[in-house]
Amino acid sequence: QGGGRLPSSSSKLTDAWQSESDFCTSFGGDRSVCLSGSTVSFNASHPSASPKGVCLERIDNGSYAYLNMVPHPDGSNRVFLGTQAGKILLATVPEQGSGGTLQFDEAGQFVDLTDQVHFDSTFGLMGMAFHPDFATNGRFFASYNCDRTKSPSCSGRCSCNSDVGCDPSKLGTDNGAQPCQYQVVVSEYSAKGLSSN
Repeated sequence: QGGGRLPSSSSKLTDAWQSESDFCTSFGGDRSVCLSGSTVSFNASHPSASPKGVCLERIDNGSYAYLNMVPHPDGSNRVFLGTQAGKILLATVPEQGSGGTLQFDEAGQFVDLTDQVHFDSTFGLMGMAFHPDFATNGRFFASYNCDRTKSPSCSGRCSCNSDVGCDPSKLGTDNGAQPCQYQVVVSEYSAKGLSSN
């Protein structure tokens, strides 16, 4: 987006950009989203202590098959959990070592995308992400599979198959599926009526 260029003669980022702010500005980034703007050393390495072991703690009884877990952007101990079928729920994670389980939002699910998501053993809700300013702007994103024969909003570009001269009408069905029947979609949504809760 910006006019930034990689340094031509140097192998160090710090030779071209002295701070995160310089780096983001150079490439057209929004500092509030991109980086904090504080002075950094791009080649600093901090040794991490090797863990002596791993402790696992079950925090849910497995009533749903959650494929995605994303922390709430407000920094609280809440998380969004996504099911393969397309339901996204809001839950509170118990304190570590408390023995507690996930506590789901009393209002139920955060959003239900099951009418848009094509769900079977290999298809469904693939991922989700929340804008860093989600608490104020309500923007979030979901990636999922859809079936264009069942959903008018399911559309996309079909890849060209050179074996048939790029003519989809010459393609046969694949286990009953039409050419380009299933699409991968990334959609943006906006949560209305947000509050601190």
